[in-house]
Parts: sequence; structure tokens; C-alpha cells
Amino acid sequence: MASIRKRGSSYLLVVSMGYDYDGKRRKARQKTVKPPEGLTKKQTEKWLEEQAVLFELECKNTPHSVKKDITLEKYIELWLLEIAPHKLAKSTLARDRQDIARILPHLGHYKLTELRPEHFRKFYADMRKERNQATGKPLSESTVEGLHSCLCGILSDAMEGGFLDHNPAWRTYKYSGKKREKVIADEKTIQKLIEALENESIKYETYFKLIIATGMRRGECCGLKWEDIDYQNHTIHIQRNVVKITGEEIFTKPPKTSAGDRYAYFSPEMESLLKEYQRECAWEASAYENRELSADDYVFRRHGTRLPMTPTTFTWRFKLIVKKYGLPEKLNVHSLRHSNASLLIASGADVATVAGLLGHAQPSTTLDIYTHAFDKNKKAVSETLQQGLEI
Repeated sequence: MASIRKRGSSYLLVVSMGYDYDGKRRKARQKTVKPPEGLTKKQTEKWLEEQAVLFELECKNTPHSVKKDITLEKYIELWLLEIAPHKLAKSTLARDRQDIARILPHLGHYKLTELRPEHFRKFYADMRKERNQATGKPLSESTVEGLHSCLCGILSDAMEGGFLDHNPAWRTYKYSGKKREKVIADEKTIQKLIEALENESIKYETYFKLIIATGMRRGECCGLKWEDIDYQNHTIHIQRNVVKITGEEIFTKPPKTSAGDRYAYFSPEMESLLKEYQRECAWEASAYENRELSADDYVFRRHGTRLPMTPTTFTWRFKLIVKKYGLPEKLNVHSLRHSNASLLIASGADVATVAGLLGHAQPSTTLDIYTHAFDKNKKAVSETLQQGLEI
């Protein structure tokens, strides 16, 4: 909001106008106002706050002069400085920076107004030939799709800023090849995994069984606190996500959408395991930290600290478990979430129910991801019906 500075009997409202296309700070807008006479101190404060909001809206709606021949590279510099930090989550911005490092060598020299669909199509084709420095394998199609998404987001903001009258990247990406099906463990594999987990430490057993039972994401499970678990109603309140960005300390953030803030349900068997693990955590807090376990403690926390564990710790551990017990190598922690959804669908749960339990904002997202599972379930139901009718 606009800052308010007292100047004798009047007040000065100051609104920052951000940066221009050259990365230089624009001159702040100012306005002097004088409150009506007869107002109490509280009424004056409220009046000034209203004037500050109105003045800021007036300033933000005033168009800036726009340099139409700015290059994509120069605009991205401005975007990273002025727009992205206030719009994107830290994790999203970190991922976009990685994408931008691939985008700029190919497209950065073009002026925004010179960009054409063929430039983007050639860029995506070139990216499919590029190799991942870590693995030596070609970039995955999901990586190329992410580059397109990043470009569309940046250029949409350029439209809003008046640099473009349309988004030249729209509809320039087409998925190449056949989409890989989600890695899903069948019931037999899940049962084998559950048996294997019972030979592991209770921390890892609890973590992985929770994801199998609830379909939580890795970070959501790491973000659980003991106060989120309601033993009486057999529910878990999922309301935060743990994120680790390279070079930064671990942090938690709320779900992206209201649908992500949800409740999951657990069985009496899961309750027994959770209570046993909680007793283990209480003993560790007493023995090693000389304190009682708090309801505000993370369920899965770093030893000797109040910080949550890093999701990648469980990714690494899961790979070891898969190898140790001869489970399918393609399985990963996120596979357990997919498996949970697949089992729900196989049991007859509808799209809206599955979407709600998984935390998807739109049922269409669930349907898009699990189309194969729903189609398979429809086929099974149809065959059962026909057999019953002797058709």
C-alpha cells in the first residue's frame, strides 16, 4: 500500500511505481492530502488508509510508456526483478529460472514484437535433441512442456504490461510421441511393499504407509504436525507443504489452492501404527532433547531440531527399499499417490470424490491424469452389468 508521511497539518501519500524496461526505478508518485476537520484520531487514520488505497489504485491504473522494441532477454530481466517475485512461489520461480537459462540462448536476442510461432516450434524441436547434463539422456517431454509453460507465463505478463497485443507462444506446443502412463503399483505389488516396510524403521514405515493410505504428496506428508492428526475421528488435516530449494533453507507453504487444504482418513490399523510411532518420537524428544513432544512438532522432523525432514530424503530411502526387496525399479514415492488414486477408482469412487481426496482444484485434472483407470473401471462395471443381464 502507499506509504503515509505526516507533513504538518497535511499528509504525503507516496506510491512506488516499480522499474522500467531498462531496470531503472521509476519515479514515485506523490499526493498531498488533508483530513477533514473534526475527525477523531482513529477516524483520521481510517480516512488516510482509504485515501492511500484509492491513490495506489489510481497510480497502478495509469499506463506507463512502453518500449516496443525491447528484446525477450531484456524483458525477462525486468520480469525477474519486478513481476515474478510478487507473483510466483519460491519453488516455481526457482524452476522458471532453470527454464530461462535454456530459453535465452535460443530466443533471448529476438525483440518481443519479432517473435513468431515458428521460433517457438523450432526451439522445442531443438530442446528435444538436447541432453540432460546429469544423466546424458535427451530432455524429457515434460521438461519441454515446462519450457513452453514458462514462456507462455512470461509473455502473458508482457501482454498485461502493454509490450505485446497477443501471446505469440500460444498453441505452438504439441506433445511429441505417446504420453507415458503413470507408474502405478498393482495390489500385489502394494502388498509386497507393505510387507517390506514392516522390516524398516518405524519412521519410514509410517511415512510410506501414510502416502499409500491417503494419497498425500511427498511434501504434504513431510509438513504434517501431530496436531493435524485427529485420532477420535480418524482424520488428518493436510494444510501445508514442505519445499526445499537448492541453496536455501527448507520452508513450508500453504497449498496452492483451497482444494489442497483438505482432510484425509485413516484406518484403525494406521491409527495403531501412528500411535506407536508417536510414542517413539516422544521417547526420542525426552532422551535426546530433554523435553516433551509437542503437538506443534512435525511428525517427520530432523533429529534434534524442530524442522521438518526434506522430501528428497524419503525419495532416496524409497529407492533403497525398492532395490533391497526386488520391487519394480520404476516405482517412486509419487507412484504411491497414483496407486492410492487407482485403488480408489477401482473401488468405484467417482471423479469428484477422488479429486477431493487428492487435493485437485478441478475434477477435470483428476480425470485427465487418471483417464485410463476410469476407463478401465467403466469397462469392468459394464461387463459385470452385461453378465448379470445375460447379454
